[in-house]
Amino acid sequence: MTTRPPGRPGMNSVLDDERNTTLTATLLLAFGLAYVACWLHLGPHTLAWSLNRATGTVAYLLLAVTTATGALLGSRYAPAWLSRAQQAGWHGVASGFALALGLLHGLLLTVDATYPQSLLAVLIPGQSTVLPLPVALGTLGLYGLALVILSTRARRRLNSRVWKALHLTAYPAFALLTAHGITAGTDQLGPLYAMSVALVAFTFGLRLLEETGKRRAPRT
Repeated sequence: MTTRPPGRPGMNSVLDDERNTTLTATLLLAFGLAYVACWLHLGPHTLAWSLNRATGTVAYLLLAVTTATGALLGSRYAPAWLSRAQQAGWHGVASGFALALGLLHGLLLTVDATYPQSLLAVLIPGQSTVLPLPVALGTLGLYGLALVILSTRARRRLNSRVWKALHLTAYPAFALLTAHGITAGTDQLGPLYAMSVALVAFTFGLRLLEETGKRRAPRT
């Protein structure tokens, strides 16, 4: 029997952990039950609205963290106490949950007690009858995030340059979702958005400086 060398693509000690798989399944079940509860009009009248705010905020926090830390993967700034497989694993988990919560955030608009939207209004940018521009920004941002995650799943089948180009759409997606939160949110979350943008810009700058230094270094 052969073993894979550490860090080989496809080896993911986080996603392969049965406990994490169980936790993921439990959370996804909870998300589904929350949607069904809103659809059946169980609980308070503002349940869908409250869940919409909560899922949007948590999804954005996860997105900010995974976008910021993603720039450091494979660089000298990556945490040495985590193996590359673990780094990639946690990065993938955070990205996946950001997408899942973002999808639930959008779907909750279809069961809102005051201004329910059709599924097509959520999926097609500009079709929402409430805050059409902010909702469109959120939809486009989620499509960008989904593209990043799906391209990573298909990484072995893609040319490395194509995969890198697709993966970089994480930044436009982050920008779109930041604009969505600022224009659609009713909470006073300005400091959160400012700190998130600053963190993503900082880590992107660190990685850019490192890559620029590598290209300028004399070849031996």
